Amino acid sequence: MPSQTQRSANGGLSFFGMVGGVMALLKLKSKYDEYKQTSADDEEGRVALTSAAPFTDNERDGHGVEGGHGSIALLDTEIPSSTARRTKKKTCCMCCGMDCSLLWKAIGIVLGLYTLYYGFRALKWALTDAPTGLEDMPAFSTSLGCADAPYIYKKTEVTQMIPLGIQDDHQFDIRGAGVGTITIVDGDADSTEIKYEMTIRTDKEDLLEDIHFVMPDIAEDGKVTRSRYIIETSRIPAVDTAHCMRFDIKVNIPPTLKKLGVSAHADAHVAFAPGTRAAGVEELFVRLYQPSGNTNGIIRPSTDVVAQKVTYEVYRGWIVGEASVAKHLEISTQRGDGVANVKITPSYPSDPDSLDVATILTITGAGRSDFTVMGRKEFKRQIKSTHSSSRNADMYLKYGEAEFDGKINLQSTSFTVTGASSLKRPLGSGDGGDDDEGKPKWTHFHGSEDGSDELYISSRGWTRLSF
Repeated sequence: MPSQTQRSANGGLSFFGMVGGVMALLKLKSKYDEYKQTSADDEEGRVALTSAAPFTDNERDGHGVEGGHGSIALLDTEIPSSTARRTKKKTCCMCCGMDCSLLWKAIGIVLGLYTLYYGFRALKWALTDAPTGLEDMPAFSTSLGCADAPYIYKKTEVTQMIPLGIQDDHQFDIRGAGVGTITIVDGDADSTEIKYEMTIRTDKEDLLEDIHFVMPDIAEDGKVTRSRYIIETSRIPAVDTAHCMRFDIKVNIPPTLKKLGVSAHADAHVAFAPGTRAAGVEELFVRLYQPSGNTNGIIRPSTDVVAQKVTYEVYRGWIVGEASVAKHLEISTQRGDGVANVKITPSYPSDPDSLDVATILTITGAGRSDFTVMGRKEFKRQIKSTHSSSRNADMYLKYGEAEFDGKINLQSTSFTVTGASSLKRPLGSGDGGDDDEGKPKWTHFHGSEDGSDELYISSRGWTRLSF
């Protein structure tokens, strides 16, 4: 029993060690019971001396001397009839001429204790929710702190208008040792510029002097050759934990915006305001470059956002929430140990008569990832998903409500599949046919083998796929 031996080596009690201990206790109890019984027998077996009765007048003769036989004190040697003979219990378990009853009692007691202990653990396990990987996730916004810092940049909220580039594009980045939130909001219907509304605060007034802004590049003819907006917060030394700086920024995007990039080299939490659709955006990416050792960054996607191509990426933070896929959705944590837990739903098509393929791409690294793909009852869009994990992390894929109908290419070091059928002979490359050269090797299917949906899975770790 390697596990028991290991527990004994680590100082724990093995099964046989517990049996030995219980046997010792039972033996001690047996000896004590015998001692008590022997003491009781000694009390009952003592010989009593009876005292002589006093003489009466009739017992004396005329000479004043005790007559006749007189009264002499005698020993009462009669054994009380009430003393019961103690009988020894018959031995019930004999093994090779030895009494093994004590051993079997000890084994029974230890087995009972084991049953109670592991029964309790099983009950506790059954009543405990399965881990989601989000147990250590920080609270959005509030975990950043510094919300009540008294010194505010310009003593009020600052508004900044930034024109779009010549391709209706814009990029935003925030850097430094500050922490804070970034909220993306649909701007006014008639707006043509990006509007920033921000509050920057600190608990040390001198740190406000470190803040500066990098504005867009504008040519002499007035054209915006590079629409960018960079905020540099204070360079607080990493060892100086006595002071803080916080930013809360609202990014209002105009309907004419086609490409938006939001990046943070600071510790940031990024979200979309309720109802924000970014309907006119063709390409949107949100990327958090986490400071060294920092895992507090969060991207909270929204299912309302229907930009054509969307990319969410973190290095060491979190991507948690719900996302829609209009045409292409990419979620990436491959450059670090970021955690992703996203429910993905195809968005309503702009043209119901022409349903675009919903392309889903997830690339994960050393952190756990959970992706749940949903379908819609109103319509069925073709799904083409690729999930890859390059750094041995666990990957959980749930397609039970995706209305998936097609083939699966599963290449994982280890995996668990439920609800899908294995192909008796994997289809595609490797079959020996010239026509299969360069094609994927299908290993499973769900629904129909001839379905149009496609699912590609590649992982160096463990994958759980469920339908």
